[in-house]
Amino acid sequence: MTEGLHLAAGSNGPSPVVLAVFLSGGLVAFWCGVSWAFDVRGITTRRAERIRRRNEESWAAMGRLGGSPTVFATPGYLRFLGALMGLAGVILCVVAYALWHLG
Repeated sequence: MTEGLHLAAGSNGPSPVVLAVFLSGGLVAFWCGVSWAFDVRGITTRRAERIRRRNEESWAAMGRLGGSPTVFATPGYLRFLGALMGLAGVILCVVAYALWHLG
């Protein structure tokens, strides 16, 4: 069965560039996701405030007062996205590790 895996992976194995892209993308996604999820230095709350303010300005330009009732401008939603981004980063790092060992 291992011979079939070697044939499927090719004789040369994965390119070092592909491994570097997967690994660097995974590390960046993990780092950004963790900083969003744990609100490092208030990044999530500041971003949520900017989104809320931009939505209020766009709604005021259309003549609607009171701002937009959206869930996308809450820090909890951005923390959830950060957790998903961190998980995606871990998955990309695992894929890079698996490709490295298959080649």
